[in-house]
Amino acid sequence: MNSNDLIMLLKASGYSITLSVGAITGGTILATLLVLLAFSPSRILQFIYRVCMWVIRGTPWLVIAMLVFLSLHGMSIRIGRYYAGWLALSICFSSLFAEVIRGAIIAIPETVFDSTKSLALPRLIVLRKVLIPLVLRQGLPPYINVCVMTVKGSSILSVIGVWELTYASREIIERNLTVFQTLFAAAAIYFVICFILDRLGRNLETRLAARGFAHDLAEGKQND
Repeated sequence: MNSNDLIMLLKASGYSITLSVGAITGGTILATLLVLLAFSPSRILQFIYRVCMWVIRGTPWLVIAMLVFLSLHGMSIRIGRYYAGWLALSICFSSLFAEVIRGAIIAIPETVFDSTKSLALPRLIVLRKVLIPLVLRQGLPPYINVCVMTVKGSSILSVIGVWELTYASREIIERNLTVFQTLFAAAAIYFVICFILDRLGRNLETRLAARGFAHDLAEGKQND
C-alpha cells in the first residue's frame, strides 16, 4: 500500500463524513416527526409510530439501502447514488434517534410538567425553556452513541455503488491485493473519526454538566 492509496482513503473518508453528517441531520428530523406521533393523543398515530419502529428496526440496514435505491429507480425517480444513500441512512437511523428522544422525554420527572402547569406557562415557553434543554441533557450521551453508529453504518452504502471509505478500500484491494494493509488503514480511519466524534460529544456533555443543570436534575431523581 503506497502513499497514493492512503491519500485515496483519506479522500474517501471525507465522503463518509459528509454522508454521516447528512444522515445524522436527516435522521434527527425524521425522528422528531416520529416522536410527535408517539406522544400524540391519538391512539392511531401512536400505533403508526410503533409500526414504524418495528419495521425500520426489524429490517437490516443493507436491505433498506437497496430497497430505497432500487425503489426510486423503479419509480423512474432520477436521483443520484449519494442522495439515495443519504435517504437510506436517514431512514435507518431515524428509529434509533426517535427512541433516544422519546426516552429522554419519558425520563423527565412529572414534577417538572406539574410546575409548568401551576405557573400557567405558555406552551412555546415550556418547549423552549424547559422541554428542549432537558431533552438535550438527558438524551445527549445516547444520541452521540447513535451518531458514532451512523459513521460506521455509512459503510453499507458501498453495496449501492456509493464511493466512500469502504468502497475505496475495496477498489485498492482489487487493484493491489493488499488486503490486510488496506483494511487496517480503513479501520484506523474509521476509529479516528468515531473517536473524535465521541470526544466532541463528551466535551459538550461536560460543558452542560458544568452549568449545574444536569447534575441538579440527577440529584432530583435520586431524591425521588
